Amino acid sequence: MEAVLPFKTLSKAPINEALIATRLNPTAQASLSVLEDAFPSLPDDYQTKREPMTLSQTQLNLGPNAPATANVEQKQLGWRFGTKSGKYAVQARTDWFIFSRLPPYTTWNEFSKEAERIWRVFASAYGPSSIQAVSVRYINEVRLLLGESVEKYLKFYINVPEGAPQGFVNYFARIELHQAPDTVAILQSALLPPLPDRTRLLLDIELVKTVTSKDDGELWAAIHSLREPKNQIFFSCITDEWESKLR
Repeated sequence: MEAVLPFKTLSKAPINEALIATRLNPTAQASLSVLEDAFPSLPDDYQTKREPMTLSQTQLNLGPNAPATANVEQKQLGWRFGTKSGKYAVQARTDWFIFSRLPPYTTWNEFSKEAERIWRVFASAYGPSSIQAVSVRYINEVRLLLGESVEKYLKFYINVPEGAPQGFVNYFARIELHQAPDTVAILQSALLPPLPDRTRLLLDIELVKTVTSKDDGELWAAIHSLREPKNQIFFSCITDEWESKLR
């Protein structure tokens, strides 16, 4: 049974994307061939076009009597693909498994169950003992009327001192906090491209937990343990006025 948290569900949650991720130990990289072998076992909704994800590496060669040359190598990390329903997106990589819920967000229960279901398809590539860390990340969007004050919505923002120009051209803020001995909370805020009648702000909250899981049960218990502190941080970052509008 899903645990009852001290926060009410928001009917107008400002979530643009929710992500659950697992990061593999560098010495336990998954095999591209094993990942590829798992694709036919995915549910029909996930049988969509897969986009290769690559990493470009450049090596610059310098010699005293020779012109400089550069060798560019591309290494495939895995694949990115969505679903026919448009609800989810997956990154199946040799170093990460990342599962996204796209708008409209529903509930943690639905999101996490689907993430675990797809994770199990790739179980042969992502064994629990090979996982170094897990993370839960929620990317939120704040929309302000032109001229509205950020303070009406957020408690986490850049405070420009009096006497300095108050019109933002751009800004980006990031802080990393110790949530627990094995967990880091990462908060980011930034300006997003505006709409004709709205200013758009980013509120990005991620919790990353180091794990030494022995089985799937321990791994997913670690993932579920990040939900409550994520909610605590979110409600601590927003004002009562904005919270009332989201209910």
